[in-house]
Amino acid sequence: MLAAYDAFLAATRSIKVGSTNQDVTKAIADVCKAYEVEPLQGVLSHKVKKHLIDGNECIINKETPEQRVDDWEFAPGDILALDVYVSSGEGMGREMDKRTTVYKREMDQQYSLKSTSARGFFSEMNKKYPTLPFSIRGFENLTGAKVGVKECLTHDLIMAYPVLGEKSGEFVA
Repeated sequence: MLAAYDAFLAATRSIKVGSTNQDVTKAIADVCKAYEVEPLQGVLSHKVKKHLIDGNECIINKETPEQRVDDWEFAPGDILALDVYVSSGEGMGREMDKRTTVYKREMDQQYSLKSTSARGFFSEMNKKYPTLPFSIRGFENLTGAKVGVKECLTHDLIMAYPVLGEKSGEFVA
């Protein structure tokens, strides 16, 4: 946990006008090396714009030959959603069997839902959380929300944020 916290602080300090996204990735790698942990592969931090939390300009947590992002330079007024994950294992995160409770609306998908509880959930979701991620705990009718989430996932109207983990005995923070 302390390695993830310190890597986050180092990454935050390296985000300044004139620096690049590769400087942030290097700062995360340096802290992880000092703590003898690995940054988690496949984790991206994004530049945020109005009504868009996952823009095209990314910072990768750990760069590999298979996973690379384009270099870009920070400008005044940039807003970033910074995700820093570290692992005591190999750094190869994979989806766990745990059920996620955090979702995001897919803006480019349209579908007419069949059940009334799913339509009610979808309507409330569009009012409360039109573009940002949300948790199903934010809904008053949890039973209707669970039914609505299932139908919306089936028709790709929302995207689930996965729960990442490592092999048993290894820790991810």
